[in-house]
Amino acid sequence: MKKGTILFLVLISSQVFSQDIKSLENRIVKQWMEYSKAFEYKDYERISNHFTYPAIFNNAIPVIVNDKKMMARAYKSVRENLQKGYKYSLLEDWKLLKISESHIIFDAYYSRFNSKYEPILSGRGLYTYKKINDNWLMSEVTTLTNKKLK
Repeated sequence: MKKGTILFLVLISSQVFSQDIKSLENRIVKQWMEYSKAFEYKDYERISNHFTYPAIFNNAIPVIVNDKKMMARAYKSVRENLQKGYKYSLLEDWKLLKISESHIIFDAYYSRFNSKYEPILSGRGLYTYKKINDNWLMSEVTTLTNKKLK
């Protein structure tokens, strides 16, 4: 009888854990898509609201961004120097890595498209999120690969 009870409790707890992870994954995907949409529409204030500060950008040279104003300037510069004809991005695939109760990494594969709906870039980034007051905010963005398609 005890073995049956223990097995039942293990199964229930693993199902609850699985539901928690799926719920967190859905939440992060939604937030990332909102962030991406803000990027598409050049809404730098909305982009800056997705971060906690200081934030880190790991590209060729790591940059520490200290506040929302600096973040808005950084994204404006990036957005103005993108691939010619950039119109929007789509999330193609992702993995969620839960590092701890307060840190996760969103491993995102995305594509960028022009106004003719043609792919112009395939990319991958690691987005580190930190839980602050029950909100998940980005604390670090690392660009891993970008492959121009046009």
